[in-house]
Amino acid sequence: MIKRVSIKKRKISRKRRRKGFFSNFFTSFLLFFSIIFLSATAFLLFSPRFQIQEMIVSGNENVSTEEIEKIAEEKLKTSFSILGMDFATESIFLSFGNKLQELKSDLPEIDQVRIKKNFPSGISIEIIEKDPFAVWLDEEEYLVDKKGSFIKKTEEGVDYNNLISVRQIESFDDLDKKEVLNSFYIIKTKIGEEIIKISYFELFKDKIKVITEEGFPIIFDLRQDLEWQIEKLLVVLSKKSQLDNFNQIEYIDLRFDNQTVVKIIE
Repeated sequence: MIKRVSIKKRKISRKRRRKGFFSNFFTSFLLFFSIIFLSATAFLLFSPRFQIQEMIVSGNENVSTEEIEKIAEEKLKTSFSILGMDFATESIFLSFGNKLQELKSDLPEIDQVRIKKNFPSGISIEIIEKDPFAVWLDEEEYLVDKKGSFIKKTEEGVDYNNLISVRQIESFDDLDKKEVLNSFYIIKTKIGEEIIKISYFELFKDKIKVITEEGFPIIFDLRQDLEWQIEKLLVVLSKKSQLDNFNQIEYIDLRFDNQTVVKIIE
């Protein structure tokens, strides 16, 4: 009896064998690659050689190195769970730049944080601190930088006379401290201590009062042209001899367009 085999069936059988071979090869390759990848990842994350062992802090003057290191160590540690088991690592291969930027929230004295990895197990943290620009008083007294950003509360016995002094008399939600401080700086610079000395600034919603060491206030409107108000003020101050060295002045008001109101003590 002659056995007949279909040519079409033979072709299908060969295709199945080829498909099975490539499928098994791909699965094996994928499994092998996964094992290699997971092993390499575990080595980089947990090898003692790559755990951060040295931390160099520089640039800080007012914030203690110990305090920075303590907070940084907490930020550098990454914890996670696998199959119910807890793991923690401080591998230098992890991305921790954003975490260390949180130092600025924990330590308001810090303006910028720069990070550099020192392979295989070191890290350098460069601190740029905020420069005190003004003493701000509202509910409490504290230092701010030129952006109006909080630094810290003032300390007793420390001389802050070289800083601008601001007393916020009224509170309002849309206060831009940076813009206000810039205006105060312009006023102080343009007037100059050789003409008249400023003790402090009083801030209201619709005006500011520049309190002079002579005791009288100079009233500005920050919503109007500041340069023009300063120019009007300089004209008045240039007549110092006529005003008996300012002893006759009760206040100077610059808020009225082209006019300057000089109230004389009667």
